[in-house]
Amino acid sequence: MVEETSSRASLEQEVYLRALTGRLVGIYEFQGFKKIAIISYPDRICESISAAAAVAYLDKYGYSENKINVFNYDNDINKTADKITHENYDAVYIALGGEQKMSDVAKMFNSTLTALKNAGYKHALLIHVRTWLATKQLSTLDESSMEYIMSLPEVRLFTADPSAKKFFFHNVKFDGKKPKPEKYAEEDITQEHANLLKISLPPPE
Repeated sequence: MVEETSSRASLEQEVYLRALTGRLVGIYEFQGFKKIAIISYPDRICESISAAAAVAYLDKYGYSENKINVFNYDNDINKTADKITHENYDAVYIALGGEQKMSDVAKMFNSTLTALKNAGYKHALLIHVRTWLATKQLSTLDESSMEYIMSLPEVRLFTADPSAKKFFFHNVKFDGKKPKPEKYAEEDITQEHANLLKISLPPPE
């Protein structure tokens, strides 16, 4: 049974918010990649943004078989990482944070990075804004995961400013071990989308 959240949004609103957000992720954060793996926590909200991003990506850049796939985060994350590496995905989008506590999101993200590192994955990593916040802008990663993420050829991130009604897409560069997001795209969002962002909150710790 899913825990009650502190969000002021209903489940229906949370799912619709992920549809609106996932559309932009598929268009902008997935842009330029040929084969994308999505690692999603198997709950209703994370699966919603994963599906929306996949549809937007295929609609925008063309459908073909095996161009994008969704993998669930579970106890077999090492097996999943091996499969992603073996099947040569050129980007991995980690979609965590919908119905889970932020502390759990941080732990799952670290575990996912460890699994990808051990599997030998060496391509792009795409990050969800709640993962960015859950890890306090990656500062809570253990040393091994931090070194790994810094070694990847490209790290992308999306953030939002509901007050300005904007979504931003960044390449994450590093100054030493300090992440430095550099914006490469932005998109205006509707008042409806901004209002949903404002009332959507993660579960309490």
